[in-house]
Amino acid sequence: MTSYKEVRLIILYDLPMSDTINRKHYIKFRKGILSLGCYLVQYSVYAKVLKNEIYYDSFINKLKQIMPEKGEVRVIKVTEKQYENMIFLSGTQNNYEKKVSNNNIVVF
Repeated sequence: MTSYKEVRLIILYDLPMSDTINRKHYIKFRKGILSLGCYLVQYSVYAKVLKNEIYYDSFINKLKQIMPEKGEVRVIKVTEKQYENMIFLSGTQNNYEKKVSNNNIVVF
């Protein structure tokens, strides 16, 4: 992959919600990934488009700063082409994923 192509990160997480403290950590993490520009794909799955791979390390460092101590957080990096080839077995693209023409504008 070259440094000028967009990449999409998919963030999957499973955080404990067994008590008040864990729920607070969950809420703080969720608000944190939203503030980093991620959008909801489906429950506990968020995504973010990065201009190129140069921004990847910076984003991962920011993500590590907001991670709770307990639970699982995973990040998958895929190319835009790979993401576009995703097959919907049920449901459709959400409004955040719909692009207008080929200029990569996301419609909210």
